[in-house]
Amino acid sequence: MKVVIVGAGNLATGVALEMHRVGITIGQVYSRTEESAAALAKRVGSVWTTDPGQVIDDTDLYLFALKDSALLEIISRIKPNKGLWVHTAKSVPMDVFKGHVERYGVFYPLQTFTRERPISLDGTWIFLELHAPEDEKMLKKVAQALSGKVQCLSSKKRKMLHLSAVFACNFTNHMYHLATKLVEEEGIPGEVLFPLIDETAAKIHTIPPADAQTGPAVRFDKTIIDNQLALLKDPAMKALYQLISQNIYKEKVVRNSSSQQLSS
Repeated sequence: MKVVIVGAGNLATGVALEMHRVGITIGQVYSRTEESAAALAKRVGSVWTTDPGQVIDDTDLYLFALKDSALLEIISRIKPNKGLWVHTAKSVPMDVFKGHVERYGVFYPLQTFTRERPISLDGTWIFLELHAPEDEKMLKKVAQALSGKVQCLSSKKRKMLHLSAVFACNFTNHMYHLATKLVEEEGIPGEVLFPLIDETAAKIHTIPPADAQTGPAVRFDKTIIDNQLALLKDPAMKALYQLISQNIYKEKVVRNSSSQQLSS
């Protein structure tokens, strides 16, 4: 099995390093910039190019890990071939390849990637979508070499999965940023929050998030809520606190109402 990695950003780097680790040959790395292409190629023992027209055409799999806005342009500039072309885009349908190559699909690992931080994909869900059923076996073999959790998923469902991931990852990470900012402004190191963050994340492996919810909002403790709102000087953070608190309590009310209806 030989793979061309089209892209050298966060996701491309994470997947390429994992493929290299499990023994999949990276035949070539493409990136718009020489620095990025050369750096990733060196780490996976491969060659590189910054010219889409020079992407090799005798490879089994072409993995496009690019920004959504750049995907269509780069696809059109790489010569068609008989390999299987897949992209990692969250919200782009696999038909973006249609009319250019005959074999295509999607390879979507549900994970957050940072180029400077190595990550194992073992245990990460990898979702696949394929134009031709006969290509499913090959792509599943690649995915299973990286992770034991592989599933086929439609473009429509992948969009909703990505939306869910934005809430679970990106928005949550922003909350970490805001929380760290609040304590550091008082001279308290942000690392004091780490055990709390770790336990919050660990709980939902065994308890549904709604059942694990604690704090003044779920109790609608108006005294604490009002006191904490008074501490916030930034109007945007104040509005965010109010909106999230209201939503937490609303979810509790809806769940309690549903439980009462089921028990009656």
